[in-house]
Amino acid sequence: MNSRRSTGASDDMSQTKPPICVDIDNVIAKTDEVMRKVIRAHSRLHVDLAYEDVVCFEYWMCRDRAGRRFDKGEWAEIHRAFTDNHLLEILPFDNVTHHLKIISGRFDVHLATSRLDDGQEETRVWLSRHGIPYEKLHFVPEGTKHLIDEQFVAAIEDDREQGYAFYSKGICVFLLAHPWNTVGPHSPLKRVTDWEELTHELLNLPFRDNCHGIQ
Repeated sequence: MNSRRSTGASDDMSQTKPPICVDIDNVIAKTDEVMRKVIRAHSRLHVDLAYEDVVCFEYWMCRDRAGRRFDKGEWAEIHRAFTDNHLLEILPFDNVTHHLKIISGRFDVHLATSRLDDGQEETRVWLSRHGIPYEKLHFVPEGTKHLIDEQFVAAIEDDREQGYAFYSKGICVFLLAHPWNTVGPHSPLKRVTDWEELTHELLNLPFRDNCHGIQ
């Protein structure tokens, strides 16, 4: 597992602030916009997914307005094209740097991603280019962010199943709302519409030792 401490953070400060885990793609970065473009260019049927068509986390399960979807076997090539040629095209969500700086006053922000290994350096370049503040950066296999060896008090995700994995470990989970991560009315995962709402929720989080201890 790779991690990186950002410059300017002292060990004492790290010990006094609880850590939170923040996903990069479709939480900090508007990855979906670029990924759908890559799918249109590289899928055999030139599948043209609109944002609202992406109702599953797995793109190959989604159909465009013409009823087309690409085969699961095409995903590796599409993902490779995205990693090799398009990572630096992605834009950050509006005002995300501003909100992360506010959040960093209370929490140590750990970024986590399941991007391919070949995308690690461009990911670091992208974070630096957009001034994204963070304490550590973790590259982990898909679906394993909850296994990072940190005592996270909260996690921010777009992947519903990863969110439930975090929650199973007693971690408070927020989902940045997208068509692919709807939840039922009694779900323990809290969906937020934007970073302003997320920042408000995090700064008012009445946690004890873990999410299951919230009153």
